[in-house]
Amino acid sequence: RCMASFGYVSLMLVTFLRPCRGGLVSRSALRPASSSASSVLRRTFVRSRTPAMAAAGGAASTAKSYMDTLAETDKDGRLVRSPSLFRNQISDEPDARFKPATGRYHLYMSYGCPWANRCLAALNLKRLRKAIGVSVVHPTWQLTSPETDEHKGWTFRDPSDPPLIPPSGYGSIAVDDLVPDTVNEAKTVRALYELAAANEKKQGHGNGDAGKKFSVPVLWDKEEGVIVNNESEDILRLFNSKFNEFSEPGPPTPDLYPQHLVDQIQEVNSWVYDHINNGVYKCGFAKSQKAYDEAIDALYVHLDKAEEILSKQRYLCGSTMTEADIRLFMTLVRFDEVHTPSHTYTHTRTHTH
Repeated sequence: RCMASFGYVSLMLVTFLRPCRGGLVSRSALRPASSSASSVLRRTFVRSRTPAMAAAGGAASTAKSYMDTLAETDKDGRLVRSPSLFRNQISDEPDARFKPATGRYHLYMSYGCPWANRCLAALNLKRLRKAIGVSVVHPTWQLTSPETDEHKGWTFRDPSDPPLIPPSGYGSIAVDDLVPDTVNEAKTVRALYELAAANEKKQGHGNGDAGKKFSVPVLWDKEEGVIVNNESEDILRLFNSKFNEFSEPGPPTPDLYPQHLVDQIQEVNSWVYDHINNGVYKCGFAKSQKAYDEAIDALYVHLDKAEEILSKQRYLCGSTMTEADIRLFMTLVRFDEVHTPSHTYTHTRTHTH
């Protein structure tokens, strides 16, 4: 029922989001379910399949390299994400550093990243493709500076380049849906962070530290050559409210964060983020059986909660689509195709339609 209730959302987002040609999102998973359809949650318990055990086989070797790069766990083996480094806002206040403008900002994203895709969804729903440029990285991680270290991260490729081999060493993934960095001609997202940090230091806004986590999405300011924001929640809301005057002509665009629903949206976001959006990663990046069991139990408790809500109403916060729906959808649409069979090991139950 959860995905059936999202039939309208999936239909709308398919219109705006292209699925990853690398296979991270299947076209069948994006097909809207009929209103009378109901999903069956099939129990296939694999409690003994810890992340460490799973990493010993096949495709999970790729996951292990991702885990090593993203190692952010506490002493009990639980995933603890570091905060986003850039949290600047865009404002039309007279003294604002970053002001709304057309052509000034650029979004760097990956079709394979649910956090980045929520931003792309908002940008497209608000009809901002002519006001804000977009570059799309390759869906697999590659060495970002092989001459200095073994860090793997997001890289840019031109559609005319040959397919890339994933870190697992198996197969190859085409690059024809990618959009290279036309702003800075960077080859990696890491290079963007290092360039931004250097420019911030020159301008007296930072100490030149780019951090160690080079994630997408990135909202870039072409005027100053710096990162405005790399927190998906912030970027989604900036696109929702700060660029309305630059939307392409057409019917009114949706308000994804309406004031009368803010409290309800925040309440839904709190458990969707902690236990579903981030929950699938808590399962995959867990370093202990206890951490894994806690995460997978919480994940399915809250998937059931979402299913219960969506069996009674069209959207999470009632009759209006909000950012809460987009945030949940980006995890749901990847659940069977990405999180279940590969690096996040959420095999306890599988959605079948």
